[in-house]
Amino acid sequence: MIVSIHDRGIGIAKEDMAHIFDPYFTTRRAGTGLGLPISKNIIEGMGGSIDIASELGVGTAISIHLPLQPPNAEEHRTA
Repeated sequence: MIVSIHDRGIGIAKEDMAHIFDPYFTTRRAGTGLGLPISKNIIEGMGGSIDIASELGVGTAISIHLPLQPPNAEEHRTA
């Protein structure tokens, strides 16, 4: 399954893209810098991935790829 989110906001600067998944990295005065790292950890824990593309003045596109069945789902099924 793929979930795609696109906006037409201000975008993310190229120099910031390398750090968006770093804990505590933020460009916002009131931000904690934990939202994307936590989201990535959860998504990858479910066997998925997250991709982000952004351009200043154009916007940002986020794609979340999730398997239809989480890893090890067979282990948790009861007969």
